[in-house]
Amino acid sequence: MSLFELKAYVDQEIKDQNNSHGFRAQSSFMMLQDVDLMIEKYLIEDPKEKGSILLNVFGLLQGLFVAIDALYDLAIGLTQYKYHINININPTLHELKYIRNDIVGHPTHRTYPDGGIGFSLIDQDSISKEKLSYKTYIYEKNRLDIRKKDVMFRPLLEAYRQEKEMILSDILRYLKHETTETDIPENIYTLFETLNLDLLIKIQDLFKKEYALEEQSSHRFMWRSDLLKLLINWEEKDSDLQEIILYMSKQQVSKMYEIALNMENRKGKDLYAPIPKLLHAFYKFMRKNEKDALELIENLHDMNDPFFQRNLLALMVLNPSKDALKLIQFLKAQTNPHKIFLIGSILRAYRPKN
Repeated sequence: MSLFELKAYVDQEIKDQNNSHGFRAQSSFMMLQDVDLMIEKYLIEDPKEKGSILLNVFGLLQGLFVAIDALYDLAIGLTQYKYHINININPTLHELKYIRNDIVGHPTHRTYPDGGIGFSLIDQDSISKEKLSYKTYIYEKNRLDIRKKDVMFRPLLEAYRQEKEMILSDILRYLKHETTETDIPENIYTLFETLNLDLLIKIQDLFKKEYALEEQSSHRFMWRSDLLKLLINWEEKDSDLQEIILYMSKQQVSKMYEIALNMENRKGKDLYAPIPKLLHAFYKFMRKNEKDALELIENLHDMNDPFFQRNLLALMVLNPSKDALKLIQFLKAQTNPHKIFLIGSILRAYRPKN
């Protein structure tokens, strides 16, 4: 769909100058227009000199980085929520932030949570409008780690185009949707107690129908309900780990309940799941080691973070208790990115004392 189909809603929102949402939406709308112009120019230009190519490439990467922020802020400006956008589930765009930080943001000196420092060097011989290769040299305690990355720009642009169109369509459908009261929140409340897979599938169907979501929609309600499906089917023989899975399941249902209520401008009941033994032990461990451990848990939900494994190992070096270590090792043993997200999210939910 065209961005301009949302213009009337942006113009309407800006009329209330006592509310920051209008200016947030307008700023985001204008930035998305500007990035579209940048992409259009990038696609038709054919620079030959290396300086011109670098200017094109750096501008494109920074423009896409800003455009993703603008999509989030447009959603919040027009709907008050970011439910319609979840860039992190798009692997191509999710990786953009790491690429941008490496070669446009901080190529000459980056510091990492475990004390390492990094420097990125672009391969000067292979750079073109279509592709860029670079190496990042990471030093930690006199040990060198070299990582090579190839960046293909056409797939990046296509991923952005598809994601942007889907997000804008979801936002438009929501704005056209008349606020009604459904029994979706009540069904979710029952789901919190039962964790019944058939009920979950019914709720997904009701939500998709009510808000006219496309099958490939990245709406956060559908994403969380898919995570819950994974959790319901996930079994561990160890009772402590099964307790963690139950807790994560309740957390997802609680998030779904909150989204469903907010979509209908309603208030609901409190959904509470007691913190399991292993997680309590991990939080206790964090309390004792905040100074060294706080940065290490920041991206434990993201297996694509360059320092995911190193941060896990750094936590283990801090001598966690038996139960805290068991939970860290549970995360370390996973290979499924969704399971890593789920476990990592409850670990990084720790709140520091100050």
